[in-house]
Amino acid sequence: MRKKKILAVAAILAMAVFAAACGKKGTDSEKNSAEGTTEAASSSTLTEDSPEIKELENMTVPEEPKVSEMGKITLPDFKTISVTVAPMENVTQEEVDAVIQQALAESPEVVEDAAKKGDTVNIDYSGSIDGVKFDGGTAEKQDLKLGSGQFIPGFEDQLIGAKAGETVTVKVTFPEQYGNADLAGKAAEFEVKVNEVKREPELSDEWVKNYDGTTAETIESYRDQIREQLQNRKEFNYHSEIQDQAIQQISEKTEVELSKNFLDYAKAYILNAQLSQYKQYGMGAADVINMSGKTVEQFKEDAYANAETYAKQLFIMRKIADEQNIRATDELLDELAKAESSLTGEETNRIKLIEQYGKELVEEAAIRNKVMDYIESQIKITEEEPPIETQMDTGKN
Repeated sequence: MRKKKILAVAAILAMAVFAAACGKKGTDSEKNSAEGTTEAASSSTLTEDSPEIKELENMTVPEEPKVSEMGKITLPDFKTISVTVAPMENVTQEEVDAVIQQALAESPEVVEDAAKKGDTVNIDYSGSIDGVKFDGGTAEKQDLKLGSGQFIPGFEDQLIGAKAGETVTVKVTFPEQYGNADLAGKAAEFEVKVNEVKREPELSDEWVKNYDGTTAETIESYRDQIREQLQNRKEFNYHSEIQDQAIQQISEKTEVELSKNFLDYAKAYILNAQLSQYKQYGMGAADVINMSGKTVEQFKEDAYANAETYAKQLFIMRKIADEQNIRATDELLDELAKAESSLTGEETNRIKLIEQYGKELVEEAAIRNKVMDYIESQIKITEEEPPIETQMDTGKN
């Protein structure tokens, strides 16, 4: 089973408190920049050596103020917060079977047998029309699942029965409505070399023992392990829905007055976070701003537009953590590691989490998760089945 980075997801969910609120409204500066400033920004392309870009690249985020220095805040009585969610569902046998089927499909084994429908063949091919090769008709080491309909009609069927090392002449006619008008309706020949034949394995105790996606050694224990993981994820999603609703209501009912230092911190944090996110994709500040069609100042102002909402949400989190004496202790980090293990099926501990994600992110996720658990313990929760129309719509999607 493909491992999921649940800690990263949990951290993102915690930050969604801020992102959801920030994303609800478009600012006037965003609208203006989109409508009337592209020409001004593009008339002078920014580079890494531009003074304003150097300033952005070298920016530092000030230290987060202490709670006592963030301003004034009045939290609502959590007992007045009420959320409604659908009851938590139990894992079905169909869901367990689907996960196993996906694992088998993603772990094909090379066989010496002749290819049959459903097998994946790795092929080199070269196509020609009237003896002349055409553009796009040649490829090497391409996987093709026979029966998938990935290639034009008739192509895959003619590879059934072929073995690794064999070359097959495939004769086909491109459909009349083919996307390339130069090929539409024309007869073609492909010389196809079969490099490998790969087949989905049979589920067996032996396969389970050798599969690196589980620690189980029998089919029965593998099914139990998957069922437990899926149930843990359902519980995770159930509680996340409760907590997301609760924090939104708390935010709406909280009275806050932000200090200037805290607001300045929030602006710098959001701007830096945006630029850092793009850096993960190899894009510097100049690339990002040039692509946005904005000036540096417009880009900064658009980021700052969300700072107040972000600061308010962070203030709420920090205030609750302070009042409940929630700190990033070893015990709290151990709880986070245990939760991640239960969701991924991969044993981990706080040391591994810190090595993988960094101490700051792990501690932040642990504190936020604990705060959200506390909030959930204080509010009123009503379970209610969604309307039939909603269930039907969900089923369609």
